[in-house]
Amino acid sequence: MLSLIGVILAFVLIFVLRAKNIDFSITLLSASVIIGLTSGKSLNIFLDSVIKTVTDYTTFNLFSAVALITLLGYIVKKTGLMMDMIDGLKGFLPSQVLLLLIPALFGLLSMPGGALMSAPFNDPEANRLGLKPEHKTYINVWFRHIWYWASPISPVPILAASLSGLNLQDFLYVQLPFFVVTIAIGFLVTRQFTNQILKRNPIQIDYNNITKGLAPIISTIVLTILGIPIWAGLIVGIVMIFILKQVSLKNVIQMVKEGIRWDIAISIIAIFYLRYIIIAAGSISDLFQIISNAGVSLTVIVITIPLIIGALSGTPTMGLGIVFPLLIPQFEISSIHVISIIYAGIIAGYLASPMHLCLILTNSYYKSRLRKVYHYIIPSIAVLYSIIVIYHLVMNI
Repeated sequence: MLSLIGVILAFVLIFVLRAKNIDFSITLLSASVIIGLTSGKSLNIFLDSVIKTVTDYTTFNLFSAVALITLLGYIVKKTGLMMDMIDGLKGFLPSQVLLLLIPALFGLLSMPGGALMSAPFNDPEANRLGLKPEHKTYINVWFRHIWYWASPISPVPILAASLSGLNLQDFLYVQLPFFVVTIAIGFLVTRQFTNQILKRNPIQIDYNNITKGLAPIISTIVLTILGIPIWAGLIVGIVMIFILKQVSLKNVIQMVKEGIRWDIAISIIAIFYLRYIIIAAGSISDLFQIISNAGVSLTVIVITIPLIIGALSGTPTMGLGIVFPLLIPQFEISSIHVISIIYAGIIAGYLASPMHLCLILTNSYYKSRLRKVYHYIIPSIAVLYSIIVIYHLVMNI
């Protein structure tokens, strides 16, 4: 009984501390301590979990990748590379396409509140088409998050694949159809309020800026797909940016010092530590045994629990850090289709969450009415999640 109380307290504590903006790593470590102390196991559980965490190559690989992804996003912004590329694209792409492409391009750069970077760039194109604030908010939020189903340099699918013990390429291959579905849903919704005749922007095409902007990101993605470690591919992309923008050694050092978000990178270690504590404690198995005895099926659990926690957490990383260690080891889930439902539930809940930072910032920037924004977002999420669940359930039969 004590172990069950400990599990419940631990996860309540996570949401309470995050609501008070306590650092994510501290939050997860606090939960780990509670689970460990109430598990009835020896205190060696803490040291054993530390050893397993730091000696696991997956921890190093993911920690390095996340640190370098935050650096990549910072230097692309700092050097003006992304802005130059967007200016180049304005020369031949119509406003309707740019409107969707700009948040998608910035979405490749994983950073907290990154939607606030794309919002100002979308404003001129949106105004040309006479869009309302709610329309602008929907487009900026929806198309920024299409990469959860396709990008090998996004920390979210990287973390999901790592926690579930799957190869990243295999994991993304299964998600790829929903990259297309997400774009299609967003396009169909957007067509309701961008049905004007396509027009080109009367600006000379700058192929040089377009090539410079795309080269580092494409190189990183290609290297990752070819099986090069993610951190190695990111280093290549980062070095390319420094060379293309002719950044001095002094500024390179300064950008590296300022650009890495150590708090985000360290949270990866905390996630893996919580994972090993949960496995070693075994107390969560008792909780799910009670749920199973109550007649709740695994299908209902994997469809609903991730959706709820994704909405409550407000960040996909936090949702994954809680749900994957919670569900996958306890039910010995190995099917990539069941794991994908869990993953999709976290993403769907996060996209709809009122604590979703991108939604909050975009809504604030455009001064839109959240109720009307949800008029577009909730049906889009419902359709997307329904398609994903049905597809994976059929494939898992």
